[in-house]
Amino acid sequence: MSNENNSVYPSEMNANELPDVPAFQDEFTSEFLQSVDPVKSGYYPFRSGTESFTMSFPEDFTIDKRSYNVGPENNSEFISMSQTDERKEAFVNHRIDYINYMSDPENSRERMRNSSGQKLEFEEINTDFKNQHLEVAEYESGPFSVIATLIWNENNNQGITIFSDIDCREDLNENQCLKAKDTQRESIMDMIKSIQFSTIEESE
Repeated sequence: MSNENNSVYPSEMNANELPDVPAFQDEFTSEFLQSVDPVKSGYYPFRSGTESFTMSFPEDFTIDKRSYNVGPENNSEFISMSQTDERKEAFVNHRIDYINYMSDPENSRERMRNSSGQKLEFEEINTDFKNQHLEVAEYESGPFSVIATLIWNENNNQGITIFSDIDCREDLNENQCLKAKDTQRESIMDMIKSIQFSTIEESE
């Protein structure tokens, strides 16, 4: 992974030098974080293991090492990340799939519909990144509220699909749960809007 500031990686620092948040206290997760300086409050710079995309990583999440996977020649990458603070009123789990050979966005949408068992209606969200598209669909699945995200690059066939599950703590009533889910939904959108595909030059 490249370090834009050419400084010491968090993974190379002593534990007592790192921010006291789950993302840094988890050894595996800290390997993906590029700096101890936040990009904004509660978020740190993240680069994927394939060096294919970057994003603002929420400080209260950790990556599941057991399910993490990189495909042959860095053609794909799977990341499962979740919150660890049991005091939160609602919890989120992200399942992020990256591929560098997406031929058609509609094929990806259809695969996401088949995977979810839902007739997903995607809405395009404005993005600050040139030639990059962000689409979102939402649905309910049992106790979970789910945000399905498709990100794709029209130049080089890169694609990312994300399923973000939101679940409430059992002691919340319906109104409390809805409010907690709305708060988490805002945080999810902050994260997915920050995702940017890396160019060849950036990843070298």
